[in-house]
Amino acid sequence: MTLEELSARAQIHDVLLRYCRGLDRVDMSLVRGAFHKDAWIDFPESLHIGTVEGFFDFLAEEMPRFVRTMHSLSNSLIEFDGPDTAYVETYLQADHQGSERHHWKNQTVKLWARYLDRFEQRDGVWLIARRRLAVDWMYRYPKEGWFDDHPDASVGKRDGTDPSLRRVAGFGGTPIVEQTAAA
Repeated sequence: MTLEELSARAQIHDVLLRYCRGLDRVDMSLVRGAFHKDAWIDFPESLHIGTVEGFFDFLAEEMPRFVRTMHSLSNSLIEFDGPDTAYVETYLQADHQGSERHHWKNQTVKLWARYLDRFEQRDGVWLIARRRLAVDWMYRYPKEGWFDDHPDASVGKRDGTDPSLRRVAGFGGTPIVEQTAAA
């Protein structure tokens, strides 16, 4: 494996992670940053098949209808087809708690699926050129099964207070001092 391949793998992996973070924090700039401008999306017909711009429109409407989501990636197989193309299969588990505005009406649904991506390197940047979602199965959890035993530690809210949105250390490992309200 060459140094260029290792670098490409790391870049591709980072794109996948930023995409999931963008979904879970409803940060469409992170989601947009995962795709080439002319990318094609092949999700189930009931969600979106078409241009990436249409996909962003769909997500901008859909994601705020959830109380919270958590997208977790696991196995990711990256196969290169030349120096500028990679085919990537990534396993996905995602939990979605619908709000009153979502058709799941406060129920939580778990999705097991795979992203089937064609990544292309253009101008030195690896991004998704084509994405297909292959759904393996889904499960709807009963409402009465959920509870929060530690509400003071719960951070899944989408109100901008999630601690992951604040940097805790600089690149050199030096902690960034947070300013207090008194300062």
